[in-house]
Amino acid sequence: MKDTLKAVFLPITLSMLILSLAGCALVPDLPPTATPSPEPSIPPSGYEPQPGDDKLKRDQVFLDVDKSRLILAESQPLQVSLILNGNLSDPCHQLRVVVSPANINREVNLELYSLVDASQACITVLKPFSATIALGSYFSGGHFKVYVNGDLVGEFDA
Repeated sequence: MKDTLKAVFLPITLSMLILSLAGCALVPDLPPTATPSPEPSIPPSGYEPQPGDDKLKRDQVFLDVDKSRLILAESQPLQVSLILNGNLSDPCHQLRVVVSPANINREVNLELYSLVDASQACITVLKPFSATIALGSYFSGGHFKVYVNGDLVGEFDA
């Protein structure tokens, strides 16, 4: 009986061991999963600095703070956009916006300016603009302030 048990259990045990080892070898190589970035990403707005901007003259923008406003999308995480309204010096000026992520004081700073080709002749008339700038969706718990060129344009709680 002892020999019969050896004859039955030994092959079964060896077969199970071989299958277990073979199964481990058949696991496909999976690509590493992306780890979330601690840095918030700010979606492009179309008003970011462009190649060749260094050849243009930098000028001011006339921002109407009273007509500019924050838009808060009811989502998780909270998505925040800023609608900027104002005037460019003339139709030849191009709007540029640089958005900085919220700092340690929970302040989001935007730098707003215009560029123009100084050699180009242009009619002298203000050109109104309205630009929607996404500030991102990285905000969590707390009170945030949004500044454009140092002027407070809005506040929100996340």
